[in-house]
Amino acid sequence: MSQGNPGNMGLCIACFLRDITGFFVGGSTNQAAVAYIRPEIVGIILGALAAALVTREFRPRGGSQPVVRFVLGFIFMVGALIFLGCTVRAWLRLGGGDLSALWGIAGIVAGVIIGVVFLKRGFNLGRAKAVARPLGWLLPAVAVVLLVFALVSAYGAKPGWATVTPENARAVVPGQVVVAPDGDGLKVLKPADGNGDPTASIVDGAVVADDGTVLADAGKVAATKPMPGGKRAALWVSLIAGLAIGVVAQRSRFCSIGGIRDAILVRRYDLLFGVIGLLIGATVVNLMLGQYVVGFEGQPVAHNDALGSFAAMTVATFAAVLLGGCPFRQVIMGAEGDADSFVAVVGMLVGAGATHFYNLASSPLGLAENAWPALGVMAAILVAVALAGSRKTA
Repeated sequence: MSQGNPGNMGLCIACFLRDITGFFVGGSTNQAAVAYIRPEIVGIILGALAAALVTREFRPRGGSQPVVRFVLGFIFMVGALIFLGCTVRAWLRLGGGDLSALWGIAGIVAGVIIGVVFLKRGFNLGRAKAVARPLGWLLPAVAVVLLVFALVSAYGAKPGWATVTPENARAVVPGQVVVAPDGDGLKVLKPADGNGDPTASIVDGAVVADDGTVLADAGKVAATKPMPGGKRAALWVSLIAGLAIGVVAQRSRFCSIGGIRDAILVRRYDLLFGVIGLLIGATVVNLMLGQYVVGFEGQPVAHNDALGSFAAMTVATFAAVLLGGCPFRQVIMGAEGDADSFVAVVGMLVGAGATHFYNLASSPLGLAENAWPALGVMAAILVAVALAGSRKTA
């Protein structure tokens, strides 16, 4: 946040994967406000890869229920975007003083408990087997491709088909009126004609159309905050931070749900200390940087629908337990050569696009209109998957 990223989003795997999806398909999935290749993801993958190679822990493996893993990754992403954050960001939101994250954290605990019930019944997606070496390099190869696109977009010319949220752009009227910094003032990006030329301008701080119609008064323009995809730290800062995080995560086996799962299932607490350390560290750093704002209302990229947050995180966490780890852990394992985790990450990417295409993603105003039906359907699918997996191993 101090370097330019959205508030309380220091490491949200779901948010960052969603933004990457927006870069590639944002024009057709209503993701203009969240479209940018997040270098943090690239750095995490390459950092974890380097650590795995140095310690000889890079092992190409996979073949364990790939279709089911794709579905679980998809469901996790939809639930996370309804909550507005993954299981890592839930703790980071609380570390920034966002008390509305408590509802999501309660959902994380509930999701783990439900998942543990099925684990005790014998649920298992099967054991991964050694696979052809190129399959282990799938996620690292994707990271390299993403890095190339990020560099070209930042220092060259953005591909015409790609979508990138302009830096610090503001959606004054979402989808209709968008402005961005221009020197000491603002310029209008939307509305625009077929050639992309603005058909409105800034007059005394207000957005005024060419026919004189006031599209947004000066007060509304001044009060609008930058879109999430438009808030970002410098590319090299994000990349280096990601590399460091990837190395640490690979060596520590950090998982944002694994600690709770192990504490309940086998009375093992070492991974839980990692989550506690994350929360304490985030709180201390936010206090040091003057970014700690305690309360339920007005928190960055968050809503205060308690029941919706609880349900969304319950569904997302249940999916993550069945997968065998949170999205952060899936990314790390994919960097270690796990093709099954790569499939789960692909499911998350597709889920992000679908969530925005079908308008299921929440906003600071609250849950999307069809969020509850989607949560109900996903919960039913998860129970069916868990029951089927338990019967196979019973």
